[in-house]
Amino acid sequence: MIWNIVRFIMSFSFDTFYKRVAIKNKENITKHGPVILAMNHPNTFMDPIMFLYAAYPPKLYYLARGDAFTSAIATWFFETMGIVPIFRIQDGGKEGLKKNDETYKRVFRLLAKDKKIMIFAEGLCIQERRLRPLKKGVPRMVFGGMEEINNPDLVVIPIGINYTDPKKFRSNIFFNVGEPIMVSDFMADYKAQPARTQNTFLKVLEPKMKELIIHINNPENDNLIKWLEEVFVKDLCRKQKLNYKNPEHEYIIGKQITEAVNKADEENKVVVNSLNEKCKTYFEELNKFKIRDWLIDPKNNSKVNWFNFLFRTILLIVFAPVCIRGILGNYLPYKISQKISDAKIKEVEFYAAANLVIGTVLTWIFYIIQFCIAYSFAPNIGWPALVIVVSFFTGKFVLHYYPFLQKTIGLFRVLANQQKANALKKSREEISLLFAEINKN
Repeated sequence: MIWNIVRFIMSFSFDTFYKRVAIKNKENITKHGPVILAMNHPNTFMDPIMFLYAAYPPKLYYLARGDAFTSAIATWFFETMGIVPIFRIQDGGKEGLKKNDETYKRVFRLLAKDKKIMIFAEGLCIQERRLRPLKKGVPRMVFGGMEEINNPDLVVIPIGINYTDPKKFRSNIFFNVGEPIMVSDFMADYKAQPARTQNTFLKVLEPKMKELIIHINNPENDNLIKWLEEVFVKDLCRKQKLNYKNPEHEYIIGKQITEAVNKADEENKVVVNSLNEKCKTYFEELNKFKIRDWLIDPKNNSKVNWFNFLFRTILLIVFAPVCIRGILGNYLPYKISQKISDAKIKEVEFYAAANLVIGTVLTWIFYIIQFCIAYSFAPNIGWPALVIVVSFFTGKFVLHYYPFLQKTIGLFRVLANQQKANALKKSREEISLLFAEINKN
């Protein structure tokens, strides 16, 4: 009951904070039977929260840091939400590790009831686009669960979580659900050689998880991959008849770009370094000019003209009142949550989750205040209810109006300074040639 209420309250924020959320092979986790979901973990509480949202309706349980269970109320709430504490030595010391015996028992009881448990197989949360080495506690839980429940249907399902930018407002998420791994296939070997079979299981699971995410081998290429995605994703999607607005298709192209860079980094390091330097300079110049790459893309030349600028300006003026109403009804919670998160959250992995939760609470409070003010002047409850509805939908409208405004301003900058735009086009052509060289295979 509590879980459904919280999900309903938060669902409005999910669709606002993230632009697009998609899940592939959802049917793999809805089938009957005990399931352990092994996931990567780039974004703290946002990972399980958003996966619960995307995978709904089945209720999923997941393991979270035990040091969050600081009080009886917190413990009750987390357990109601399906959160099971797991303790690391850096959180609770040796005493904390002893508490994991009870955690394992609770997990086994849930599996015996054919429940589905999420575990973060890397054992830590780091915001980077690669899979960290998996922890040995994963196979211990898997095989311990199998011994306890003795159910041949127990499976482990690898899942890859892919963000375009984990901390960024209005970014995208793609949950890539893999194929089930039957634990029973390993049990004969496990009974004969437990330790060796646990290592074997990790060697099977790790590459399956790595297949489901964008994995950048060399951390020095993290920014390069991001830059290349911004420049080439749309074009490559069109060439392969994919939809760049679909997070899965966006992921497919991002994966291709990453694999090309990973390969070139081993075989043609000089070209990768040159590409990195040119991309860095190009994007620094874009930022100075306060424009985005799409305005320099030659495929958009037909859109870069004064007539299009005039047309967009007219639309902005016509719909400005709707935008202003949306800002009045929603801006304060958004800005206050951002300010609090900027000031208080020091670890980037916690930023998005904190921003989302604070923003959700403040938005509901702000809507209640609006309702009460409107109700004090209204003849009946219908009018204040309408105020809230208008605030909500005009707020949604602002999410589209503001990027449209930014693009229009960028369009003006390009039209007003063609010399600078032409220099950027030349830089972009050089990047395209270098990328074609590493992507030719």
